[in-house]
Amino acid sequence: MRDARPDKLVLGNINLPIPAFFPSVSTVKTALDPGEYLALLYSLKELKPRFLVSAFDLARYGNGTISEPLNRAYDAGVTVLMDSGNYESYWKGEQSRWTQQDYHRVLHQYPCNIAFGFDEQNPPDHEDAHLGLIIDRWQRDQEAAGDRIIIPIIHGNAKRLPDLCLRVVLETQVPMIAVAERRLGNGVIERAQTVMALRDALNASGRYVGLHLLGTGNPLSIALYSLAGADSFDGLEWCQTVVDHESALLFHFSHSDFFRHQTTWSEEDISFQSRTLAHNLEFYADWMRRLRRAIHNDDAISFCRFNFPQRIFGQCASQLGWE
Repeated sequence: MRDARPDKLVLGNINLPIPAFFPSVSTVKTALDPGEYLALLYSLKELKPRFLVSAFDLARYGNGTISEPLNRAYDAGVTVLMDSGNYESYWKGEQSRWTQQDYHRVLHQYPCNIAFGFDEQNPPDHEDAHLGLIIDRWQRDQEAAGDRIIIPIIHGNAKRLPDLCLRVVLETQVPMIAVAERRLGNGVIERAQTVMALRDALNASGRYVGLHLLGTGNPLSIALYSLAGADSFDGLEWCQTVVDHESALLFHFSHSDFFRHQTTWSEEDISFQSRTLAHNLEFYADWMRRLRRAIHNDDAISFCRFNFPQRIFGQCASQLGWE
């Protein structure tokens, strides 16, 4: 573990236990309608789920199939994290037609507890210009969001990210920043080393600042990056694959039949898709609960030793200096 961290992050009126995982709900690379995913997440309130929903999807498909379960979940106390929608606009070929003003209209129309800023995925090369762009957009987003916390997303070269993130934190005083996992390096070890550098930079601000990783849904990656200093994650793996509860490894969604015995969802009279998603969500709820306990008991390396395949743990311990 890098440095002692709090049990939770205060994000406006939300106390977020950390580390935390937000299952992502999206129209990109998924099998079901977002409303179906939201309805399932709402139905599993006993797992205390939280989720990320795309502003682009709400703007383009925000009819009753999405808005109704979203409102029910929010009213029931489920933590809703809204994404800027730039991921979906890119894959839908609508990047040029999806604007910050469109995002603000969604912020005004739909409920959420916290939200990401409207990010620029191809930022200026000059760091001062990049910093100015991030701050300007964050200020506009925060004004549109009212009392909800806007978390700026920062894109950039892995080597420059730590300094840039610290500058953003010092200028804005935000309680959390977000970076995309894909921006952290080529392999998982290099990415973990970048997370360590980011944590050191954020700690230099003199207060604890949360670090969210976008697009991180692999259980082993979540544990690895948590040890390195990340606090929060979102990903689509929960609805694209099936997880083996015994090994924490991910398999093709159709392989769900091989793991039916691991939860009682196989006995429910529900669809194959719903059964598999519930199976996955039950795993993530338990994985994050055990990971949080290990981190706050300063026993996170033992958690990885017990839960990682032996060869993978040995490589992580050797290359990341775990003792």
